[in-house]
Amino acid sequence: MTSDNEKKYVCVSCGNPARELIKKYSNTVKPAHCDKCNQITDKYIEVEEFIILIDALLLVSAAFRHMICNGDFKLYWKISLVVLLLESFALCRQNTGDGLNTALYEKGFYMCTLQNIAEYLLITLLLILITAIFNMRRLLKVGLRTVTLIILKVVAISNFSKFFLLPILVWRSNTTDFGRNLHYMLVTGHHLCSLIMAYSVVGISNSRLRWFTIILVICAFAIKEYVRYLAAYKMELHIS
Repeated sequence: MTSDNEKKYVCVSCGNPARELIKKYSNTVKPAHCDKCNQITDKYIEVEEFIILIDALLLVSAAFRHMICNGDFKLYWKISLVVLLLESFALCRQNTGDGLNTALYEKGFYMCTLQNIAEYLLITLLLILITAIFNMRRLLKVGLRTVTLIILKVVAISNFSKFFLLPILVWRSNTTDFGRNLHYMLVTGHHLCSLIMAYSVVGISNSRLRWFTIILVICAFAIKEYVRYLAAYKMELHIS
């Protein structure tokens, strides 16, 4: 009989619940295999975190399951903080340009940081609402606190797409407005794909309404982007 505090794992290949990731024998330790798909339950348990992060950026569903359900998320919270600062700096430069004095630029950066935090909380709230509407049974079974933590992890991991903002920050002065807008559009598209995949693989969405749930996640993302646009417009007016 398992205790309530015992960590619950999933197979990174199929998402089936698993009791353990490794099996201990007398002299050896071997990775456990999934009872459903017969694959190794978690092939990432002995893989470097950097490789797992690369797989997540490549939208590998197994990497998402490992990071959210099986792995230690402490490192990814720290990476999320770095991504927040990176995105805030990119948004500040996009909205204000490079001609402001230091004081106004610093003020714009802090405002962009607060704006991004508000956006993270908004998309988290919208995803919790979608989960509550279409998978209330799962929400009641797992608990609101656990589901909220899972969705916060989903949002944090999907935000890793913002690492792709680095090139436009480095080569901003050597590209056209069309090139910058195209780059931001591609990063936004990757971010949306990452959010949909991360939300879909963690087992809190209703599998029978999968496509409808995906459409709602896209709508939630669109609402978040619209709020971003309005906030950026008002901030630009306030600073200028």
